[in-house]
Amino acid sequence: MDTTQRELRHDVIGHGREPARVLQWIGLFFAPLVFFAHLEIAYVLIPWGCTRQTEFWQHAVGLIAVVLSLAGVAAAWIARARTSVAGEHPPGHPVEGPGALFRTRFMGDTGLGISAILTLILLMQWIAGFFITVCQ
Repeated sequence: MDTTQRELRHDVIGHGREPARVLQWIGLFFAPLVFFAHLEIAYVLIPWGCTRQTEFWQHAVGLIAVVLSLAGVAAAWIARARTSVAGEHPPGHPVEGPGALFRTRFMGDTGLGISAILTLILLMQWIAGFFITVCQ
């Protein structure tokens, strides 16, 4: 692996005590993007599925959305885990303050909460599709 690839990998997933700069943004925004894309695609598929009397694509889109949203949860989890590697409370540092460690911890916690809630909402919407047909 050359130097450029190594630097890109360290920026995306972090390394040891370094925060995962790109991963914390992915963890914060990926699940909401999946949620809104699922919402739009599901609404577009309703008339099509009703005229063809098929629910397969509704379920396929729901499953894909849940899996992709779980990827956002995993990204936020990994970004948050980088702060544990660096130490929960570094010696001589307060619990909150300026710096990359605290920003990464905040973005990891926020991304984890948002992603987890949106994943549960997507899961509930997908499960509801088994009980409510597309034409109702």
